Amino acid sequence: MVVAATSEGAGRSDTGRKRTQNEDGFYVDDQLGLYVVSDGMGGHAAGEVASATAIEAVKEVVADARQAIEKIRSGELETEALSRLAGQAVQVANQRVNELATSDRGKAGMGCTVTLVLVAGEVAALGHVGDSRLYLRRGGKIDKLSTDHTILGELVRSGVMTPDEATDDHPMAHILSRAVGTQPHVEVETLLFELVGGDQLVLCSDGLSDYLESTEPLAEALAADGLLTGARLETAAEALVAFANDAGGHDNITVVTVQIAADETAPNRASLLSQRYQALSSVFLFQGLDMSRASQVMEACSLLEHEDGDRVVGEGAPINDLYVVVEGRYRLERGDDEVGELAPGDFVGMTTLLHGRAALSTVVAEGPGRVLRLTGADLRNLARRRPFLGIGILDRLGRRLSADLERSYGQRSGADGAAVSASERF
Repeated sequence: MVVAATSEGAGRSDTGRKRTQNEDGFYVDDQLGLYVVSDGMGGHAAGEVASATAIEAVKEVVADARQAIEKIRSGELETEALSRLAGQAVQVANQRVNELATSDRGKAGMGCTVTLVLVAGEVAALGHVGDSRLYLRRGGKIDKLSTDHTILGELVRSGVMTPDEATDDHPMAHILSRAVGTQPHVEVETLLFELVGGDQLVLCSDGLSDYLESTEPLAEALAADGLLTGARLETAAEALVAFANDAGGHDNITVVTVQIAADETAPNRASLLSQRYQALSSVFLFQGLDMSRASQVMEACSLLEHEDGDRVVGEGAPINDLYVVVEGRYRLERGDDEVGELAPGDFVGMTTLLHGRAALSTVVAEGPGRVLRLTGADLRNLARRRPFLGIGILDRLGRRLSADLERSYGQRSGADGAAVSASERF
């Protein structure tokens, strides 16, 4: 059985105004739900061969997994398999390009970026290496979901430089920290994220993104009454290529625009996703994260649903989890006494992420509710897979625990202290 496509895409590529050869490439396959942009490394041998080789490898890997993709769409297979497939496709592309570069002296040193999206029903997976980009537009808001793998980007993520210092004219702005094909193995950035009917995606090479001082040009090109389909998708891609050329066209320009099909559940799903992100951002550990980082944390969390009277965790039970209320209300009980209440955005279990212990209170649902759960193991895995994000979260947690210790000491010494929060009674 072939499941109907849930997305439609269109792509355009242009040499630009300064180059004589186009080393970019793209691929669109609505039936597979596969969309790819690849930028051959400028100034290196056979960049156009690298991008074409990488795209061909990605196509083969994903096409061979067609049945698995259909099972993910129908719910027969876990969605995490889509993320693994995206990473595998880019890794195979890296191997193919590297083998070609090392076997042919004329192609030595060639490489490329690869940014791909796999759409399977209500989820999508990003597979990404380099500085091409993926943007998501939802409800009029546009967020960048990919990370620029440049030396400058790594300096910012590591805290050596501030975002304000990382200007486009910085000498490290366009030096890739990783690329497809330059080494036998490459670290592939993957991200599994949920989709809502009506979402729009834009994949592009840096020939466009270098001119995006804001997302306004993307918004203008994607603006339409209703969905972008057929010729309107192509027009949107053409408009973004024209914008980059008008802005200077200093490099090859490649754009793929994707429209996610609408469905009747879209408003409710969009509302729930918004509630989840708002609840997550209310926890000090995750405040200020951009959409990409927040999606990475969300990927590590599970969503638990409860009915009235359901017990989330019982007093005295082992606990090594953070619980964040997304929807509904929950009460905290200790023995026969009610000691607090949790509303959307409230959380308990923060201190147990580092070291499990027995729960001090019972958490019970008061009516239907939803809770995000992040386990200590999930946090450790997140830190291993995404070190900069994990270090930032652990640093915030350490600072909070230190502050709590200082306040506790002050209270025991007779100093005035703030009221004890619900999370501290858990």
